[in-house]
Amino acid sequence: MKHLIFNQFIIAWLLLAIVPAAAQPLSATDAVALINELPAPPATLAEAFQQAYPNNAARPDAKPHYMPWFDKIEKAGLENQQLQMQFYQKNPMGVRPVAQPVSRVTPQQQSSMNAATSELAQKMLTDPAFAQKFSKMSEQEQHAYIAGLLAEKGLKPVNGTPNVNTAPIPGTDVEWATLCSEYMQTATDVSRWEKQTALQQQYENKHQEVRDWAEAAIKKLPMYSFGEYGHDHDPEQVKAVQKEALSRHRDIAAAMWLELRLMLQAFRQEATQRVTPLNDALKQVGFGARYDFGIHYTTVLSAQSMMIQEAHALLSNEIAMIQEVAHWEYEWRNFK
Repeated sequence: MKHLIFNQFIIAWLLLAIVPAAAQPLSATDAVALINELPAPPATLAEAFQQAYPNNAARPDAKPHYMPWFDKIEKAGLENQQLQMQFYQKNPMGVRPVAQPVSRVTPQQQSSMNAATSELAQKMLTDPAFAQKFSKMSEQEQHAYIAGLLAEKGLKPVNGTPNVNTAPIPGTDVEWATLCSEYMQTATDVSRWEKQTALQQQYENKHQEVRDWAEAAIKKLPMYSFGEYGHDHDPEQVKAVQKEALSRHRDIAAAMWLELRLMLQAFRQEATQRVTPLNDALKQVGFGARYDFGIHYTTVLSAQSMMIQEAHALLSNEIAMIQEVAHWEYEWRNFK
């Protein structure tokens, strides 16, 4: 028992816990800034057309106009993916091993400790009076005696704290699990898109009314004989109806864009509100540059990935809507 006490004292005397905080970096991407930096949606249908059909292209493609922002978003997403991959390469089970204290004991100190341990044990075995006296000592008195014995061997205590890790558990100073869970739950709620779908259906119904009108108007046109080619409506009158139909489609698209533009801006504001609590917490810890998330690291990485994807989804959806309304401007301008 005394041998055990002696060893424990030596360890406390000579060892220090050297367990530096392990940095667990994230992509240093401010998700709120990422959303706020997105370019404003086109103000008018004509602007939407210019973005969707640059240089009067034959097919809509508004993405090139937004490539600087897509590049920034995709860079952040790639950084996040690489960090996740690096973590799982080091920790295939998804759990980081608990860091162990590192000993400062040199081989010479270890040899001296072994000699001191052997000397004390031998004395207690061969000197019953000393063994009895030592056993009656208080813990402080035993420590003082052992300190003297160590000093004779040239061992001195190091400055610092014994190897007892009193640091708080990493990642427990912030409610990461709650912040991530609350964000991810709201981010995966797709009900917000129902408003856009309803608006699209509302205006699609109006476009269908124009199609029905044009079909009925053409049927009312007088028929003309084209000899061996048969009978048909006057091409010029048909063309006039079609042109009028396209003008109406264009007006509907312009009206839709006015409503849709406000909705898209509201989507951005809602996204900003969703990401702000977690994003602010990440900024407070420098996106993990010198911070240990502990067991929450993979959860935080996943949540950040979702925040980056949200910015990508916002911009992708806006481009799809721009191209949808710009189609009617293109058809109207290119009618012959």
